[in-house]
Amino acid sequence: MDNIILKLENEPLQKGTNINWTWKKGEKWVILGENGSGKTRFLELLEEKAGKEARSVSFENLERILEEQIHQDDSEFLGRIDTGTPLYRFLGLESNEISALPFKVSEGYGDLLNQGIRTLSTGEMRRALIYRAVLAEPTLLMLDEPFDGLDVEAAADMKELIVSLIREGHAVLMILNRKSEILEEHSHIGVFRDHQLAFTGSREEWIRYEKENPDRINNRLPIPDPPSDSVRYKGSASLVHMEGVTVRYGDKTILNDLFWEVKQGEHWQISGPNGAGKTTLLNLISGDNSQAYSNKVSLFGKRRGSGETVWEIKEKVGIISPALQLNYRVSLTARMCIISGLFDSIGVYDKVSPLQRALADKWLAYLGMSDRADRPIKRLSYGEQRLLLIARGLIKHPPLLILDEPCQGLDDRNRLKVLKLLEEFAYQSDSTLLYVTHHREDRIEGISRHLRFIPAESGYTCREEPLTEPNRQSG
Repeated sequence: MDNIILKLENEPLQKGTNINWTWKKGEKWVILGENGSGKTRFLELLEEKAGKEARSVSFENLERILEEQIHQDDSEFLGRIDTGTPLYRFLGLESNEISALPFKVSEGYGDLLNQGIRTLSTGEMRRALIYRAVLAEPTLLMLDEPFDGLDVEAAADMKELIVSLIREGHAVLMILNRKSEILEEHSHIGVFRDHQLAFTGSREEWIRYEKENPDRINNRLPIPDPPSDSVRYKGSASLVHMEGVTVRYGDKTILNDLFWEVKQGEHWQISGPNGAGKTTLLNLISGDNSQAYSNKVSLFGKRRGSGETVWEIKEKVGIISPALQLNYRVSLTARMCIISGLFDSIGVYDKVSPLQRALADKWLAYLGMSDRADRPIKRLSYGEQRLLLIARGLIKHPPLLILDEPCQGLDDRNRLKVLKLLEEFAYQSDSTLLYVTHHREDRIEGISRHLRFIPAESGYTCREEPLTEPNRQSG
């Protein structure tokens, strides 16, 4: 037993399915699998088995921590916005100096250490969770999608940190959706399929297994048509017009003197480092950032604050984002989650017609999730929830589609399916796409314009740049 790090023996993965797996010292494991195949439950079993000396980082951890921060909100008591626990305290550091971190981080990360974690971007918060877990010096570190949501520089830093831990002999387990993120150091690989650990073995054995068991590709179905009563934008004005936009929180400037115009049918890819203000920019459009009213921001030809309601904006905009997934904390089924996109709401509070139900079922079939139509979304994996929220955002074929890291949490097969879906939207629908991604290989054909965030003297501004050709993974 001294040679064994962790062992699962006839542990229940789901009803009627048990799992057996042994992790021996010297083995460097990575676990792969499709969305909904059992990886999340596997991680839960490992957490139960490993005990308090282990640490894990996952999307579910992130959701729990941010929910705790919301419950602890003291804004009313403080008389100002509560930005949450300062990052350096969250990490367990005594100092807010960058030198307090015993490993390399990207330039500029030290500026965040005194910042409340509720103000961090998704990528910055994900890094914080991993850094906190590493600083705890656990006997076992389990990382679920450690690179998702990170910009290029942050992902390179994270890879360097994980590789150094593995080479120093630390027990590190990674769970991945993208095979391209497997490290050279990984010696053993496990693959989940249909809630079973279908393969475990050495890297060389896995390569042979992959050739003999290629990824399953579902039959292509046509994109469901929009409902007949969907809102269409028939005006001639730009969908988005921003003039000299500046966004500040206290002494911190996020966006600085931004000019940007989006015309109907102009599809944009938006890029920039974590914390540059990409989500802030999108929130100015969606109506989720009140500073739109103090800036020159016009949507669909109307100046923000000129009398339009937030519902008049939402009916013309479809949104897919990590923040939406975090805030979608209602108890309802997969089918009803998709239908909520017809009402622009989180949850469904109106009577649903047979036609609306049938349309949602077409989307479930497109996603390959018909068998989960009546399953509560909280019983589905993070990736499965993401697929449902994508369908929710697209179901109306809205005039403007905000796509903030839509492929986050998706396995390779579903990622390629979603990219192809969005490509068809760019070419065939009346929707205009605003697309944020950190992955060059996730380029969407049909998007020809590129807005890149660049540092200014204070905060970030943006400029249009050519799109570089990606190394698109085939599938």
